[in-house]
Amino acid sequence: MTDDVPGADLDVAAALRDERWGLLSRVTRTLEPVMVALSAVWITLLVADLVNRGLPRSLEVLVWAIWLVFGIDFLIKLLIAPSKIAYVKSNWLTVLSLILPAFRILRVASALRFLRAARVARSVGLLRVVTSLNRGLGALGRTAERRGVRYVVAATALVIVVGAAAMSFFEAPDGPSTAEPGAPDSAFEDYGSALWWTANTMTTGPTAEPRTAEGRLFGWLLSVYGLAVFGYLTAILASHFVGQDQRGPAGEEVQ
Repeated sequence: MTDDVPGADLDVAAALRDERWGLLSRVTRTLEPVMVALSAVWITLLVADLVNRGLPRSLEVLVWAIWLVFGIDFLIKLLIAPSKIAYVKSNWLTVLSLILPAFRILRVASALRFLRAARVARSVGLLRVVTSLNRGLGALGRTAERRGVRYVVAATALVIVVGAAAMSFFEAPDGPSTAEPGAPDSAFEDYGSALWWTANTMTTGPTAEPRTAEGRLFGWLLSVYGLAVFGYLTAILASHFVGQDQRGPAGEEVQ
């Protein structure tokens, strides 16, 4: 009789874990509309912040309010999750996005005091863009019924808009240059120029080399994303035309 007790305990523990994962799923679905809406506002404020190199005080307060909601949402889900480590590992970009705003207060951490503030701002900005894009794409994916062509097109538009803001921030002509002597001036005169460069980079390849290390790294990430997306779209179009050929001119399948 005593031999059955450990097995029964394991069954109870497994049932409790399943119940908590189910509760986490229900809480996520309940909070999803609010979090999706806040993610859209967050992305909009991020673009405005990067392009204008700062926000009015009222919008700064809004940024912190949204960040607080994101933090509370994460803590609630973390408390519910039966495996804290597994949950953090699967949401490490979210954790990073919650930590980064601390740099908006400190601006330059004491450990980085020997580096130029501009370099620190660009590096933190790169992390902010990546984590915010992750949140934005996740919110976009939750609103889509299935991740088909429409989702890919919408996600690409989001990446282009945010990516252009990031490049205009990294490569601002009036900012300190890290380019080598004799290198050409920045091609990113304004957000419009950065938008054209970003869209062009994702389709035909970069037309001008960024000056900063952050700009080059992000430009490479844009190129990789563009290759993946347009490879996917090419496969979809090829499948469509092959299907058309197989059906024949009358719409009947050709044997």
